[in-house]
Amino acid sequence: MTTQLSVYADPQAEAAGAVPAVVASLPLSFAPAPASAPDVTGVAGHAGWTERAAAAIRNGAKGVVVSGPVAEDPAELTGVAGAAAAVVVLDQKWAGNAALAPTSENVHGVIAAALSDAVLLDSVAVAGPGTDPLHLLTDQLAVLVQCGIEVQNVRMVQRLANGYTVAGVLAGGAPVALQGIMTSVLPATASLSILTSTGRADVVLPDPAAAWPAAVRAVTTEGATTLPTLYESSHRTSWSRVHSHISSGIPANDLAQLTSVMSLLRQLTS
Repeated sequence: MTTQLSVYADPQAEAAGAVPAVVASLPLSFAPAPASAPDVTGVAGHAGWTERAAAAIRNGAKGVVVSGPVAEDPAELTGVAGAAAAVVVLDQKWAGNAALAPTSENVHGVIAAALSDAVLLDSVAVAGPGTDPLHLLTDQLAVLVQCGIEVQNVRMVQRLANGYTVAGVLAGGAPVALQGIMTSVLPATASLSILTSTGRADVVLPDPAAAWPAAVRAVTTEGATTLPTLYESSHRTSWSRVHSHISSGIPANDLAQLTSVMSLLRQLTS
């Protein structure tokens, strides 16, 4: 039997993560609650979110969902969450897509197989004009970390008003190229292409504003395969995950993954 958890989110968190709609779409898992003592608290991911999330846990929340977190050091929050055995789930723009969830073994298998023979990794993230390049890069790096991709020696090659280019290498030495583009001409997507000696693997993650599915395709010597993916929003995936972690007692690794992203960002500024 599913345990129903109470939820509270302040207006900023509601807007950032479409919390009322998500909670309403998962009626067996969640129910709205007053601010005094919810099981799960929704937190908006603008500057200071780690402090707000830590405060929610200190006030008794079993879990926190952070919508659109910007780059912040999660060290203190990690300690607070660990001491309270609380769950912190990051509702990220593309890394939160259901296709990249740990349970999507077929997708991660395709990525891992391509990485074992990679000759080039190329990733492009597209966002609207006026997007903070650091926010876009943070979301893009979060996708790589979520995919289990280890990038080393990252460096900023070019930074312009409408985008950036970042270079690096994979653990095996293959080059990595990351592009960020701010434009109104293209849809807000993140793509990942791993070229191998005999084919390629491609992942395209759509704008999370709707429940469009990701596209995952592998080309090998045996032919081309398009994997089935779910029509599911990143928001619903994140809230389903926090319920699963709380119910099972299995810790989430979102903050550890963010620590990896922060390490890459520090390389770019050092």
